Amino acid sequence: MKKLLKNKVFLIALGAVLIIIVIIIGFAAFLSNSSKTADNGVSALPTQIPVPTITASSLGLTLKTGTAGKTVIAAVSNIDGISSIEYDLSYTAKVNGEDVPRGIIGEFDLTKTPVSKEITLGTCSDVCHYDSDVRNLKLDLKVTKTDGSVYQSTTTLASTGN
Repeated sequence: MKKLLKNKVFLIALGAVLIIIVIIIGFAAFLSNSSKTADNGVSALPTQIPVPTITASSLGLTLKTGTAGKTVIAAVSNIDGISSIEYDLSYTAKVNGEDVPRGIIGEFDLTKTPVSKEITLGTCSDVCHYDSDVRNLKLDLKVTKTDGSVYQSTTTLASTGN
């Protein structure tokens, strides 16, 4: 019985040693492959392809203060060859005395003329809560042409005066 027990202990110890050896060899192989990848200077991160720009003036893009400084009106007067325009409006507002970054995303309706969008600076559900001391407005557009090519355009507005 003691011999059988010694054999079991021996087999368990041998198994544990073999598992440790396999782990060490696997870790060494991993480190070896990692150092080879790092040495060749190839980044694992994808490369960003810059999006070509289109000037605000060629689009006829304007951004102006709307109703009592509670909205802004974005308009595009030249939509020839354009299938869609998405926007991202970012700005800074005062909330409880602190500067807070805000943002609004949306899309222009190109079926209505003139192509414009009155964007509320705040939140509305049952009641609107408007942002105050709005400044550093930046309107970024993603313009998709009818041929599928994509462009970006930007315009700014210093403040709404509210």
